[in-house]
Amino acid sequence: MGSVTRTRAFGAFAGLLCAVACGGAPDDPSTLKLRADARLGNHLVDHDSRSLYTFGQDRPASAAAAAVSNCTGSCLSLWPPFHADTILVEGISATDVGEITRSDGAKQTTFRGWPLYHYVGDRGAGDVTGEGIDDVWFVPRDQAYSYLLLSNAPGTRPEPYLTDATGRSLYLFSQDTTGTATSDPVSACTSAGCQSIWPIFHSDDMVVPSTLAASDFKVFTRPDGQKQTAYKGHPLYFFSSDATPGDTKGRGVNNRNTLDPRNVP
Repeated sequence: MGSVTRTRAFGAFAGLLCAVACGGAPDDPSTLKLRADARLGNHLVDHDSRSLYTFGQDRPASAAAAAVSNCTGSCLSLWPPFHADTILVEGISATDVGEITRSDGAKQTTFRGWPLYHYVGDRGAGDVTGEGIDDVWFVPRDQAYSYLLLSNAPGTRPEPYLTDATGRSLYLFSQDTTGTATSDPVSACTSAGCQSIWPIFHSDDMVVPSTLAASDFKVFTRPDGQKQTAYKGHPLYFFSSDATPGDTKGRGVNNRNTLDPRNVP
């Protein structure tokens, strides 16, 4: 898959559990690379071609803060964190690879700001049996997702909601007119004041996790000439007070709510 680049991920394996799960001894380098899958396309694997996953209850790195892993306790028995002191990359950018220190003091490798895990249910190279579990576990792909599914606080049953590629929550407005197969949506958020609080969301990219369908997203042109993206006919918005990935401060404010794709007709 092209040349191999060496980069450092600072620290040691996240304990004996991760050393066993990730393969190799703590001082051995590990290669992050892409593996083709008929359903998922090219996705991230380790040196043994074991699939790697991200978790929607984690919080990705942002300009203001490091990533946070919320897979703790019994979660770790199913989803061992991945870490290696030295990372080689093949077919991906070394700048996408990083590292965090978990709350338990162990190190964990990140990809595009997201902590990485294995799934114990994967028995062989390229297995992806963890894909889509609870709508919050997904393999990273060669193309970054345009949309993400994050979830509520750790320790509770996952309740996924739609975000943009950076983890910023997306909202729908109950007073909008839902679009159909033959008609565009109509946004009721038309004033400058409304749009300053609820900025409209627009993206032409349609790389989505496997539990979403790209065909459910549509870009339409509003009467004011602005482009806006809709999901299943519902125009999408940000909330201006959401400051960090995972914020959902707009829930229930003025007939707005985050969007759980499982409950949108």
